[in-house]
Amino acid sequence: MLGRNFRICTRTVSSRFEDGKVINAHHCYLTAPANSAIENDNEVVVFNGSFRFPSIYRGPPTPELDQAWVDISTGVRLGRLTRDQLLKLGKEDTPSKVKYLPEDGGGYMVALEATHQLHCLNTLRKYLYFDHYSKFDPFFTEAKPETYRTHLEHCLEILRQALMCSADTGMITFEWVRGFSGAYPDFNTKHQCRNFEKLIAWQNANGIQDIPESRIVRQEGEIDLVNPP
Repeated sequence: MLGRNFRICTRTVSSRFEDGKVINAHHCYLTAPANSAIENDNEVVVFNGSFRFPSIYRGPPTPELDQAWVDISTGVRLGRLTRDQLLKLGKEDTPSKVKYLPEDGGGYMVALEATHQLHCLNTLRKYLYFDHYSKFDPFFTEAKPETYRTHLEHCLEILRQALMCSADTGMITFEWVRGFSGAYPDFNTKHQCRNFEKLIAWQNANGIQDIPESRIVRQEGEIDLVNPP
């Protein structure tokens, strides 16, 4: 299915102060198959927080920029879970769960949560360039304004919860900079990060291949929820 299961903790390079001592902060993650991709594989990374840093993920829309976002969000393959893996996630085996057809290998359909969070961030990015994307992007063209605004608010709430869940304990220092009257924050901070490229590569290698959307169908005995979860 999706590999082994682990419960892991990762330690941040950032620190907090308690009684005059520097205490390393830890984050623990629930059991999930994708943990096997990043177990003991954290690396020290310096965030580039410069105001005009030319990232491949920012700037006016281009086909290359759009593809870069697809590659880390909606373009990542879906996965499948066994019933045992589903239960270890804290989910119940309910009749509304979407499953693959037996002839396609069965199992429960899942997506890597990081890719949904990045999809949300991408939709907010697109809203910055509404005049461009509103002409052709289905997110805007196939929904009423109140619908896509609600979707965007959903995305803000998802990202808020994710950021507060893994609240960064790093410390931002300040500098005096010529031409600025106030203290200028230095956002170029060190972090101990999961290897994101390795995680996405693992998901694509272990994800679902060659199952068209037309084969994701309700099966016998499955029951719809009355309201969305």
